[in-house]
Amino acid sequence: MSTRRSARIRNIDLGVATKPAQSAPAPTAPPKRKRKAPAEDEKDDSTAEGKKAPAKKVKVSTSPGRKSKSKVNATAESETQDETVPVPDDVLSVLPAEILHQILESVNESKSMVKMACTSKRYYAIVMAIIHKRISVSTYFWAHIPHVIRRIEPHLSIAQKKQLKREGQYKGQQEKFSTSLDPNAVPPCASNVRQMIIGKIDPGKRHKPFLLRYFEEVLKNLHNLEVFDAKDLTELMAEGLSKMKNLKSIRLDPYKHSIQSEAVTALAKLSNLEHICIEDRGYGSIVVADQRPLQSMLLNSLSTLQSLDIRTSKYYSDFLGDWEDKIKTRNPDASKQGYDFTALKSLTLHGMSFSGNFCKNMMPNITRAFDFLQLRELNLMSLGEGQLTFFKHLEHLFSKADKRDIHLRKLVLDMKGPGHTSDYAETEVHLEGVYRFILSFDSLTSLEIHDYNMYNTNVQSNPGLSRRLLQSVVKHTGLETLRFHYRHLGSEPWEIPYASAENVNILTKNLPSLRVFEVAPQEDNLVSGYTCIPRNVKADEEKDAMARALSRAKNLTNLLCPNFKSYYDDRQNAHLNLAKKLLGGFLENAGSCDKFVWEEHFKLGRLTMGWTDLRIGSGLKPKKNFEKPVKIERADRAVMVQDLRPKKWGDSKQVYYTADSRWVDHVTRPDRGEWPLQLVYDD
Repeated sequence: MSTRRSARIRNIDLGVATKPAQSAPAPTAPPKRKRKAPAEDEKDDSTAEGKKAPAKKVKVSTSPGRKSKSKVNATAESETQDETVPVPDDVLSVLPAEILHQILESVNESKSMVKMACTSKRYYAIVMAIIHKRISVSTYFWAHIPHVIRRIEPHLSIAQKKQLKREGQYKGQQEKFSTSLDPNAVPPCASNVRQMIIGKIDPGKRHKPFLLRYFEEVLKNLHNLEVFDAKDLTELMAEGLSKMKNLKSIRLDPYKHSIQSEAVTALAKLSNLEHICIEDRGYGSIVVADQRPLQSMLLNSLSTLQSLDIRTSKYYSDFLGDWEDKIKTRNPDASKQGYDFTALKSLTLHGMSFSGNFCKNMMPNITRAFDFLQLRELNLMSLGEGQLTFFKHLEHLFSKADKRDIHLRKLVLDMKGPGHTSDYAETEVHLEGVYRFILSFDSLTSLEIHDYNMYNTNVQSNPGLSRRLLQSVVKHTGLETLRFHYRHLGSEPWEIPYASAENVNILTKNLPSLRVFEVAPQEDNLVSGYTCIPRNVKADEEKDAMARALSRAKNLTNLLCPNFKSYYDDRQNAHLNLAKKLLGGFLENAGSCDKFVWEEHFKLGRLTMGWTDLRIGSGLKPKKNFEKPVKIERADRAVMVQDLRPKKWGDSKQVYYTADSRWVDHVTRPDRGEWPLQLVYDD
């Protein structure tokens, strides 16, 4: 009896290739996608259907050194698919890292930034570097201590955290630590810190030393720190700063003598700084501390220093000391090389005297060290004895120089009288030297005048802005920013001189490029209301003169009136009432048109009344947590204003334990300008 052999084994023995069995699909299964037939099958099918195709010979075998065309195409196709870059999931992915970094630096929502960091490794690396870029701490009360601790501890090692916890236990400290981590390892986020701001630290005498210990420890880890701004400084903190090779900017502003002279001695080792700011008007000012660390920092930064800001009192004006001797010691040929600071662009002198017992070397030192013609920004405030000599020197320097050699673009001046009881005429004589200096050149694009010539109401009526002042200002026809700023409205019987419509008209007529204008307007030249005046009835020209004068500034984008007399009549609505008067005048003097649109006639988009910012526009829409826009109408013309102050300030709790960052923002992002614009921060 012969054995049964399967068909598969029999076919193998005979050398016949079997076709794989195709199972029929189940009736209940959904129809499957039909497999693409090979080229030979397609030809057979087309022939079977009656379509005649020319017969072609197909090579069955190929030479050993060649591949078939189909295999080559298949290989090339697979390689192309492997090299294809996947399409980005979001629009930000297509941006270069540099542009994306600039965009994210402008985002102030830290919670949203953290959520974004959780989406990918790329975003995590970019966002974490921005989040940890700045450490900003401040505390006015012992209850704020946990907030300060939570901001510092992420940048400390485990060993440092344990040591500080042994020195004092507070809420906010880390409770548990991993045993698998190196206790001495510094967290990676510490290397991302570039800026540190220590504001007012006043949690009480008992708690303050402990918080300062946190600052001493964290400075040991911030090796890439570039900017340091502090109101408190200890000797250990100064030692840590002196070892930082990347430090470029430093500001010290003691709060109630919180920085002793001994603490700043170690800072004398700092070199190649770009920005220095020292503010100390108290007794024993660190400006002239023992061993003169400020002088050493300046000597070590002659070729790199870009901005210098010194604010002190007349008793400590001579911050340069024996400057000439120090320069000659370092370089005997320095006297032949011109000015000492070769890169300086901004200089601020506040509270200085130029003659007297405490500043005999002041004039020789500053005239040798600083090239005032190369400065782009000059800030002179609260100058004392000898200021007339100083302004005379500046007048001579600028009047003799070629226009191409004058680079000064921004000037800030304090134009008060010589004393608290000086009358208007006496102050004008005192300011003659300042007028001469302003008239000696014409290159300014920004001019700020502070506390100009307050007058006694018992002696004379409102004098306005003097002709001599107006003559000096309009000499600079390229002015884009002009600000007459006052710290307050004055106290009886002293008041600020309100600018008349004639004064404003002279300024707007002769300054065609004016964009930002701050002025205290005389309200006698404003119509009280516009909603009831018909179009065909013209307002009285004298009462409408102020609005007409302002509307002539075609490039004006920001108008600031922080000081106006009617503010105390109705503090709640005074800002809106004055805005209606001014903008009503703008509507009255706009050109004729079929359909009035504010943006087609004026560039003015921001109005400041007192401490209230108002946005101006034709189609303003309501915003959450803000007041509804108010419509100002003049017959068939209308414009809307919206208060930019939020109704609730619940989101600004961090103000209590976050330090003031204006100076750091200015030196790191000078292109951003001031914000909010109306605030000129007084000392």
